[in-house]
Amino acid sequence: MKTKEKNTEKLVKVPQAGVLSLVADKIKNKVLFPEKVERIKQYLKNAEVAK
Repeated sequence: MKTKEKNTEKLVKVPQAGVLSLVADKIKNKVLFPEKVERIKQYLKNAEVAK
């Protein structure tokens, strides 16, 4: 009996555009980098608008 044997057979075929669409739908309206967003907000808070 072999343990740790992995079956690497593909279950379904999904086009790349379909996968990207699913991923984009999942991460829609989510902040992926909250530290960077907070740092930019602080920077913009102190920035002056040039006329």
